Amino acid sequence: MSFLALLLVAVSDDPADTLAKKMLPIYLREAREYAITVASEPKKPIDVKPEPVFEWSNPNRNGGQQGVVFLWLRDGRPAAAGCIFSSPDMKFPGARRIEHEFHALDPEQLKVTRDSFNQWKPQEGLARQVLPDAPTPADTAVARKLQMGRLAEGFTGHTIDAARKERYELRVLPTPLYRYPAVKTDVIDGALFALVSEAGTDPEVLLLIEAREEKGKTRWEYALGRFSDCEIHVSLKGNEVFSSVPSEENNYRHNPKHTYRTYQDKVVAPDGKLLARIRQDAKGSHLVPVEK
Repeated sequence: MSFLALLLVAVSDDPADTLAKKMLPIYLREAREYAITVASEPKKPIDVKPEPVFEWSNPNRNGGQQGVVFLWLRDGRPAAAGCIFSSPDMKFPGARRIEHEFHALDPEQLKVTRDSFNQWKPQEGLARQVLPDAPTPADTAVARKLQMGRLAEGFTGHTIDAARKERYELRVLPTPLYRYPAVKTDVIDGALFALVSEAGTDPEVLLLIEAREEKGKTRWEYALGRFSDCEIHVSLKGNEVFSSVPSEENNYRHNPKHTYRTYQDKVVAPDGKLLARIRQDAKGSHLVPVEK
């Protein structure tokens, strides 16, 4: 049974489970606001996968966050990841404040449009790196799946909360968020993993591992992407290979090339009714009444 089916039919007395089922249609509606293409094919839409690949919660932030991760697939390969999540809104009792968080995954630059105050405009794609000391990709999909799991285990890291200055260790979830063993590119296999912290189950870092064929030879490559507003450090077998340290260019809202973007977007009632929009700028987030 798919994740979405399990999410919708599971019977539980857990309030978080009830919230997840109530919010999922709202999250999907939010995701479908985005029109995404790549620079070389501006008229070919990249569609969102309607079933989220991951559902998470973080009880330690903003009164309790809950959300899901969606993927936009280009010929079966993840082109973008979008996390739509929410937390209690202090100005509207019982309402949820919706936030959006995105990262480009395609090697090519994405073109993104939506009819809203807040925009995501990536300036480049997500480059891959050769995985050092990795074995040659196996001949079968089953064997490559085992290889990717072992390769992912080599990545460790930690985050530092900007406000509290608290350090949280990161671990790779053993099951990938998404596996794509056959795509229409030079990638012969791949998987998207997530690094989560001990503070909650929300992804803090995205990890792509791919087997690529070039000139008759295959090799393993990887890419890492920020998926958090915290300071991030990721190591591979003890050597740091990725970091995201807050600065003027690498701030809460986006990284220098805008491959990462996050913003609060609106406030909705428990039934999904729009109560207010949120305009984000360099000075912060501002509520805009619906009538405006």
